Amino acid sequence: MEYHKVISELRTNKNIKVSDLLGDNMSRSSYNRFISGKTDIYSQHLLALLDQLHVSFSELEYIASGYNTSKEDTFFLKVVLAAQAKDHEGLVLCYRQAQSLAQPKHNDFYTHILGALDLVISQLKSQPYNLSDNALYTYLIQAFSWTDYEFKFFQLILPALSPAELEPFLAKIERNLAKFGNATPYNQKSFNLICDIIFYFIQHQNYVNASHYLTLLENYDLTENLVYEKLLFTFFTNLKKLLLHQPANTWRRPLSKCIATAKFLDMPNLAEKFEQTILQITN
Repeated sequence: MEYHKVISELRTNKNIKVSDLLGDNMSRSSYNRFISGKTDIYSQHLLALLDQLHVSFSELEYIASGYNTSKEDTFFLKVVLAAQAKDHEGLVLCYRQAQSLAQPKHNDFYTHILGALDLVISQLKSQPYNLSDNALYTYLIQAFSWTDYEFKFFQLILPALSPAELEPFLAKIERNLAKFGNATPYNQKSFNLICDIIFYFIQHQNYVNASHYLTLLENYDLTENLVYEKLLFTFFTNLKKLLLHQPANTWRRPLSKCIATAKFLDMPNLAEKFEQTILQITN
């Protein structure tokens, strides 16, 4: 469904008068031409209509796509799941699909997906790769401001980066995260990104950097409904005690309870990650 049809239906279904919807924003004739599909409207007019309808632009897109996520979001999730499962065949299939989708329209999203898949597949096969030719890596390095798009792509390729390849991003990440504050739509996503960075540094035995990001993590104020994030928060706050060589009776039982909780919630991958992280430090 196109935007003009969605806006017309929302106005009708929400029982909002045309005069109340338009206000001083635009003329009725301009609105009628828009909802009939005859003309477009300026972006500021569209945003004003959405404001009067109490609908965000992301909601408008979601409704216009038939209450489904976009094709790009669906494809990205498919890649993420294949990467997490280390499914080589699935990743190669995604690569071939992205190739066919990127070439005709020179679509940046699929070009960046190809860059991510190059890194992930190379790491999975323990093969060398050339970052100078990687469109995604170059884009992320050059982008000064990051939004959800850049963060999710970075999170996807993080495990495939070497410490030297990660280094140029660290200051950029902290600078962009600092803009978000603690009570924004980015709160949950930025928290999960920091968790992934902590896991990364522990895996690479860089406990100094891990401790730095553990300190950043402690600044988050998580609401009660964020069960997954609360579990990670509890795990990491007690893991810090282990890193600081505090007595075992201060951290062993809480960490064991985190593992047990992950298993109880049917999160076997997270439980295993907890166990491997503890072993990484204690061995």
